[in-house]
Parts: sequence; structure tokens; C-alpha cells
Amino acid sequence: MYELVVQLAKFIIIGIIYYFLYNFLKIMVVDLLIDKQNPSETGYCLLDEDGREYPLFPVNTVGRASDSDIVIEDPFLSSKHALITRRGRSMLIQDLNSTNGTFVNGKRIKKPYRLRENDEVVLGDRKFKFLRRENIGIKNGSHL
Repeated sequence: MYELVVQLAKFIIIGIIYYFLYNFLKIMVVDLLIDKQNPSETGYCLLDEDGREYPLFPVNTVGRASDSDIVIEDPFLSSKHALITRRGRSMLIQDLNSTNGTFVNGKRIKKPYRLRENDEVVLGDRKFKFLRRENIGIKNGSHL
């Protein structure tokens, strides 16, 4: 009888451990899904010469394709033209072997380039300014 109680206690303890592991993993998966649906902004943006602002996230694809993170209608832009990623506190831009290239401050980039505030980025026929989002209102006077 004693052995039966010990075996039953083992199964109950193992069941409780699996129950807690299952709930822990379920909470982790839900948190990951929520983070994926609402990625955090980096605080940076691309400002189009027309005044349109494109907030930047940790990973951004830029191109004409509808599944790009930043979709820009420009015939000189490739479907997947450039990739902008966050590495630590820096934002890097990389050309994705586009036909017309990616230019930063007038120079064509061949490898990942660390963007600095006020850099001029040219993708296709479009010019963008790389800025901190908090400084946009100060520069255009909309804070007044």
C-alpha cells in the first residue's frame, strides 16, 4: 500500500510540474505574439521631401512590394530596395542589390552604413532625411 501511495505522489508531482511548464510556455508565446504585432518604434524616422514621415522599427524593408514595411510607389525603386535595421543604439541601412542603388549623402553604399541624424538618403527618385522623431517638430516649427 505504501508503494502505491509513493507512486501516486510521483505522478501528481510530475503532473503539477508539467502543468506549470505548460502555463509558463503559453504565457511566453502570447507575449511574443503581442510584441510581434506591436513592434516598438526606435525613435527614428525617414522624412520624405513631401513631408511624409515613416517611423522606423527595429527591422524595416523599403521598396515597391506590398509586403515591404515601408511601401514607396516609385518606378526607380526595386520591389525590395533597402533594409534598415537597429543594431544596439545605431540604425544601419543596407542596399538589397537594387537596380538603381541606395545613396547616403550623395554616395552609393555597397555595405551596411551607419545612419546619423540629418543624413540624406536617396532611394530611387525619392529623397529622405534620417531624423529623430522628437526633433521633427522643432525643425519645422510645429511646436509653436
